[in-house]
Amino acid sequence: MSARAPRAESSFWLLLVAGTLVAACSTTGALKTAARDTLASSNKCPAEQVQVEELGDSRYRATGCGKTETYVCKVAEHAVTSCLPESSVTPLGEPPR
Repeated sequence: MSARAPRAESSFWLLLVAGTLVAACSTTGALKTAARDTLASSNKCPAEQVQVEELGDSRYRATGCGKTETYVCKVAEHAVTSCLPESSVTPLGEPPR
């Protein structure tokens, strides 16, 4: 085995980790944008006036035009994002009413 093999393997893992981080950051950005656009659309508010705070666990709080809503956002197939008001999402483990 040549001396270059360990270096090539290290480079591979570094690129893999970097790619994963970039994908995670772009997903978070897409979900924040989806939360912003959902509040803007449902309240006839310019998207530029909506601020979004990431709360963790796929939850985002959007505030703008005198309204505040917490959304649960997910990425589905083919990078389609959806955000639902947290109040309309049934927590796991509880039967629907």
